[in-house]
Amino acid sequence: MVRAFLAIDLPQELKKELFNLSKVLNYEGLKLKWVEEENLHLTLRFFGNISENLVEKIYEKCKEVCKEIEPFELELDLASYFPLKGTPRVIWIGINSASNNLFKLDNLLKKTFKPLKLKEEREEFYPHVTLLRVKEKTDPVALKKFFEEIKKASEKLKGKSFLVKELIIFKSDLFSSGPKYTPLKTIPLGAKND
Repeated sequence: MVRAFLAIDLPQELKKELFNLSKVLNYEGLKLKWVEEENLHLTLRFFGNISENLVEKIYEKCKEVCKEIEPFELELDLASYFPLKGTPRVIWIGINSASNNLFKLDNLLKKTFKPLKLKEEREEFYPHVTLLRVKEKTDPVALKKFFEEIKKASEKLKGKSFLVKELIIFKSDLFSSGPKYTPLKTIPLGAKND
């Protein structure tokens, strides 16, 4: 069994800029866990624990979908959080939803994966890059102030774009120090011939 997910990796320079937010923001007294710089990515599907046989089937389905989509640009948007109502548990940076290719890709994946009967974790697709998790119940006033700071800092990154040329199926291994992501399969976009 493999704990796996499908994602768009980010360019190294962009990961560095996003991770630098953890260095400039004051979050004293808050119990937060920042995502490690090398782990920053945009998740398309989280599969959970699946067999290696299913990884192969997902890979084949992804190849079909990726032939239909040419490489495309994505832009960063402002910071936000989940759940959208109540106390933030996950703070993330949005991806501008103006990219029709991303939603086209998402819809194609949804249709193509249907026969595999994968569990669907989400109702709606909110393209985002998770920056950090709020580890436990924390001072809501301090958290609100911190979120306002991170939102303001994210304004400097808004509009930064990057080219999406491939999708990656990652294996996720959990350690006490944090997760380690290993690429299992890379699927180029727009590859008409194998």
